[in-house]
Amino acid sequence: MQHAQSHARSWRWIGRGALAAAAGLIAFGVSPALPALAGTWSAPVQLPGSCGGSVAVNQAGAMAAGGTFTAADGTTHVQVCTSANGKTWQATDLGQGGNAPRSGQRVAVAVTPGGEAVALWGYEACSTCVPVVEAAARPAGGSWGAPVTLDTGLDLSPGGLTIGVDGSGNVIAVWVVSPGDVIDSVLPAGSGSWGPDTTLELENNQGPAHGISLAVSPAGDAIVTFNGGLNNVWAISGTVTGGFSAPVEIALGFGNNDYHLTGVTRVALNNAGQASIAWSVTGHTGVATRSPAGAWSAPTILSTASFSSASTAIDGAGDAIAVFGSSYSWHLAGGGWGTPAPLPSGSSGGLAVADPAGAFVFASTAGSAFTVTAGATSFGAGSAAPGSLAALAIVPGHAVVLAADAVSTEPVS
Repeated sequence: MQHAQSHARSWRWIGRGALAAAAGLIAFGVSPALPALAGTWSAPVQLPGSCGGSVAVNQAGAMAAGGTFTAADGTTHVQVCTSANGKTWQATDLGQGGNAPRSGQRVAVAVTPGGEAVALWGYEACSTCVPVVEAAARPAGGSWGAPVTLDTGLDLSPGGLTIGVDGSGNVIAVWVVSPGDVIDSVLPAGSGSWGPDTTLELENNQGPAHGISLAVSPAGDAIVTFNGGLNNVWAISGTVTGGFSAPVEIALGFGNNDYHLTGVTRVALNNAGQASIAWSVTGHTGVATRSPAGAWSAPTILSTASFSSASTAIDGAGDAIAVFGSSYSWHLAGGGWGTPAPLPSGSSGGLAVADPAGAFVFASTAGSAFTVTAGATSFGAGSAAPGSLAALAIVPGHAVVLAADAVSTEPVS
């Protein structure tokens, strides 16, 4: 397939089946402890279907969650649950899919500011043995449209797929095809057709991409990060509708074989263009930041151990957090990364998000959520831990935790 060439697909709408950070803070470890924000998390709401893999929310409180289930004939199906308020949910079977790639996220969801829900997934059909990327959408108040194929040749290794949406309602999907090329496609706001597949990275240049992550700002800026050959860390910057620049190498991955694919990346982006990235590769876990002008800092190595996950978040002021293993580190605007400190007792990693006003949420692998301000050295008691964490999302006004096939929400900012 020539990904650089346009092959837009027709979308058929028919069914197939807060706080601001305190001023004057100085370097981490010297500033006074900041209090944790009072927790107001709702009791977990059990989802009506097998939608416990990913979650998304918009500022109006509309939500979507996606996952998979095994049908009576033994095939894997994609199921997406949608809600206008996080309390009353409806589950929809979108048909076969969600069984690729072989590791990492298999179903990703997004909700536009106008309430349109979009799902993205990988599918390897036994009949063809050619893995494909598929997507479907549901307009606000409407029904799910028929899934469409965005690409063939989805990479079955730890390549990955992900989705994001900007403040205008443009949706971007990013995935990896064999032998390790990064591809994107955009569903423009108000459009029924996805745009052309565009190649963002070639395996021949940066090595086989894996461990991809995507961050999109309300203004429409976007960053894609990934591990490439030797597990080196790369970033691609651009805009959802305007395209991307060439990949920039952020850090070495310390690999000894181009095809021994390990490592994870996670990227966060604010509306000013500032970004933070966290990654973990064999023997190293590191972080870096990006200025509003687009210049990346030198990498900071926070640990000489590697972890199965790493997470980062950044607020509107440029304060950032990195979470890895049982530790976290703050990067307060104008300073550097602080000495890693222990996460709340019993936390062995998890996810972090932030809103523009300075509310940071950390969710542990057990599903317990903590809301704090930038620079906090105490996380407080946190919410109840309902079970295994799957996803965490935040927008101004709403934070959502998906754990053990149930959703908990908290008003923020």
